[in-house]
Amino acid sequence: MLKQLAQAEEKWGGASRLIDRWLQTRRELLIQYFQLAGLSRGTAPENSLPGLQQVHQFCDHLVDYISESHFRVINQIMHSFAEGEHITDRLLPEVIETTDKLLDFIDKYSSAENDDMLLALDEDLAELVNVLETRFELEDRLLQVLYTYRIQRNESQQAVAN
Repeated sequence: MLKQLAQAEEKWGGASRLIDRWLQTRRELLIQYFQLAGLSRGTAPENSLPGLQQVHQFCDHLVDYISESHFRVINQIMHSFAEGEHITDRLLPEVIETTDKLLDFIDKYSSAENDDMLLALDEDLAELVNVLETRFELEDRLLQVLYTYRIQRNESQQAVAN
């Protein structure tokens, strides 16, 4: 997923602050996911659970990511240009399906009060990564539309200025 993110940053990065911010938020989410899943080079023992605070922080970041995606990016794509509304109408049901699964994870773990509530975390993180992967693929399609719109709008503005 980090390789896919790097490709997205290379392809669409720098086109707009909105795109850059969305990709940066995705990067931060992935870093937290990998730390939580124990896939980073941490100092914790191999079979230990992450701390409750780390799980809660990840859930908070996941909420922020979902909110930014829905209320800033998708909303802007939907209302900025005709093609954006068509694309979001087509993709939104799939995006909402992933959102529901992400919210289920958040509901389960954001209120975890003791380590016993984390016993299924590894299993749930394994499922979550599949949901995130699907979500990122859908979002990349939206990013391409937003990128194309921004480029076309900039070219139109430059043509008018000349």
